[in-house]
Amino acid sequence: MTYTDTDETATDESPAAPEEVEQTDSELGRHLLTARGFHWIYGTSGDPYALTLRAESDDPVVLARRIRESETPLWQSAAGAWVTGRHGVAAEVLADPRLSLRHADLPGPQRHVFSDAWSNPLLCHIVPLDRAFLHASGADHARWERSAAPVLGAAAADGHRKSAERVHQETADGLGAAFDLMADYSRPVATEAAAALLGVPDAQRTRFARACLALGVALDAALCPQPLAVTRRLTEAIEDVRALVGELVAARRAEPGDDLLSTVLSAGSADSAGSRAQDALAVGVLTAAVGVEFTAGLINNALEALLAHPRQWALLGESPELAAGAVEETLRHAPPVRLESRIAAEDLTLAGQDIPAGAQVVVHVGAANRDPEAFLAPDHFDLTRPPGPGHLSLSGPHTALFGAFARLQAETAVRTLRERHPRLAPADGVQRRMRSPVLGGVLRCALTTSA
Repeated sequence: MTYTDTDETATDESPAAPEEVEQTDSELGRHLLTARGFHWIYGTSGDPYALTLRAESDDPVVLARRIRESETPLWQSAAGAWVTGRHGVAAEVLADPRLSLRHADLPGPQRHVFSDAWSNPLLCHIVPLDRAFLHASGADHARWERSAAPVLGAAAADGHRKSAERVHQETADGLGAAFDLMADYSRPVATEAAAALLGVPDAQRTRFARACLALGVALDAALCPQPLAVTRRLTEAIEDVRALVGELVAARRAEPGDDLLSTVLSAGSADSAGSRAQDALAVGVLTAAVGVEFTAGLINNALEALLAHPRQWALLGESPELAAGAVEETLRHAPPVRLESRIAAEDLTLAGQDIPAGAQVVVHVGAANRDPEAFLAPDHFDLTRPPGPGHLSLSGPHTALFGAFARLQAETAVRTLRERHPRLAPADGVQRRMRSPVLGGVLRCALTTSA
């Protein structure tokens, strides 16, 4: 597995100055480089979480195992966070309402530029992503999930199945003898499905796809400093997709339809129209910022795992109904979101450890999903795995919101590609982005259809 950094970073390595609302390239570059430097410093001690945040050439599966096999179930990394890779503790953390995505005691955006970088570096929110609604409160996320459920919930999946099959079949039939799984299949079908959910007009589809591509690093950027140019594209894409979704929300308020935005606008009749419009904006932006990349990653990870295990690929051909099992096993074995970060809203005790208010607690979902205390032969990919204690891949507010949507698209993908291209095979190794500890983002995944 190789990792490629696609942009040059800033060259000014001085400590970051206090952050203003609008940062110059020099100010933002210093901030990103400072945070990056601390990850490197902490990683020199061999700290597996710090090395995970570096997201360079280290094997992420090995680092995940080291995180899980630490002497204590919940331990404090040199990077400041309390970390766990144990399934039981991870499930407890993810279900605890006292742990949130944001600092409750800090008003405004979650901006943590080091005022005293060398004695108190804060690495829990590298860049502010409130404009993308990624650090909203638990109550907000719960409300958005409820209001979107008629379209995004599990019960609504069957209603989208035929349209999903059409898009996947058309895309699969258009593939050549050699293609890139992410660029030519996974991301296009995920983007098209998201655009259809939101009712993006045909004339705006290219704009929407371009924004989704730049937004694909958002979850990584929250914990791992991205190159300056990538960060700038991200913030610009956030504003562009906010503008685009805002236009769609205004249109749906004037003339409702049966799309996701109209559904959210019609939810919660006791709320003000302005509040419902803000909720619709949030759900629409999150669809672009999380839903597309999460879905594309799940499709890619499922195909990568199946093709790496030829017997499982053959079994899927014999029993196409196992597509759902293949996706569920992928969520456990190779989750598209590996890390979940939380902030303690109050002093609390977890797994015997006293956690102060404001401390960061991180669940390594990938490690917890391979905990031998919870799963038999956890490193083995088995699409016929019987029901067990359950993976944790859909236990975060972002992944829960898009879980049913991503499952449907991934199930349709593996079934369609197995049917249309039974001789599908890897043409080369998967190339992943550097600085992608959360998503393990794929740059290239070359396949052939006639091996």
